[in-house]
Amino acid sequence: MDALAVPADRHKGWYLSLMAPNTKGPTFAWLDPSRLYCNSQALADCVKDLLSPFHNDTIDLVAGIDAMGFILGASVATTLGKGFLAIRKAGHLCVATQNQSYTDYTGREKTMEVRLDVLKPGVRVLLVDQWIETGGTMKAAIQLVERFGGTVVGVAAVAIENTEGGKWIKEKYKFSHCIPEELQSQIDRKHLDSFKSFNI
Repeated sequence: MDALAVPADRHKGWYLSLMAPNTKGPTFAWLDPSRLYCNSQALADCVKDLLSPFHNDTIDLVAGIDAMGFILGASVATTLGKGFLAIRKAGHLCVATQNQSYTDYTGREKTMEVRLDVLKPGVRVLLVDQWIETGGTMKAAIQLVERFGGTVVGVAAVAIENTEGGKWIKEKYKFSHCIPEELQSQIDRKHLDSFKSFNI
């Protein structure tokens, strides 16, 4: 499917067919959702679907996780008319920060940070990332928000895998993702039987 094409029938999740399969090997994510962001209608429909479960929730701030969560999170924030908070990899902010260590999906130990002057007790935050695999990165972001007394309204991502960490997030927090239930097992196995599953 052409990256900029928009089908006449925009069924729910149609934009997933724009995701590109990995061609570079196991050190890279097995699917690349960033291709769908190139299509303005696909991005808008993806954001609409992610926000659907939160229509009746009060959200004060949207926080996106470095780096791909910035694109989706900023789009969500703009749609809601709310501010956007960047949760950064350690060492990138030039102001006072609070840090949180975590293990990412590759098994590497990392640290993320957030500025000190935005999160306050009672601030209601929607956390956004592109893909939740092991859940370690999102769990660290949750810990940062809650350490400041903020409330995590929910978690949104294109996909949330049913790993131990992904299940923990789904059990503890309201969540949204774009993967149809019938395709979840393929996402969890990190192999789509066919991209026809996405109605290409």
